Amino acid sequence: MDFLNKLKNAANKTYQSASQKTGELAKEAKLKMKMNDNKGKIKDLYEEIGKIIYQKHIHEEEVKIKEDLDSYCSQIDEISKEQEKLQEELLSLKNKRICENCYTEIELNVKYCPHCGFEQAEEKVEDINEDKEEDTEKEKNEDD
Repeated sequence: MDFLNKLKNAANKTYQSASQKTGELAKEAKLKMKMNDNKGKIKDLYEEIGKIIYQKHIHEEEVKIKEDLDSYCSQIDEISKEQEKLQEELLSLKNKRICENCYTEIELNVKYCPHCGFEQAEEKVEDINEDKEEDTEKEKNEDD
């Protein structure tokens, strides 16, 4: 019986680990898809701004940034803020951070960036794990 209990416990741990990893991969994929979608929106807005400026050039009209382009720039600002939040969430999910000097993605626990050698400020791993737990609770509530 002891052997069967050990086998059962090992199977449960394996299942839980696989289930958690699958959930993390799915969340990572969703974040990346949303980020790509936002990049496309920003590209479209840039294109619209370019069209407006070129039309003004053709008709020899003055480009008035505030009047002509402010709404487009505001939309880009909003999407960019969302992109930053998504990037932070993705990094947290992967247990990584960005180097303060060269902006390369690095492991949370490194003291020096492996890319540029810049000394990193210490991250509080506990705070990051608490954020992950809060995100998990929010997701569970959203699914219900």
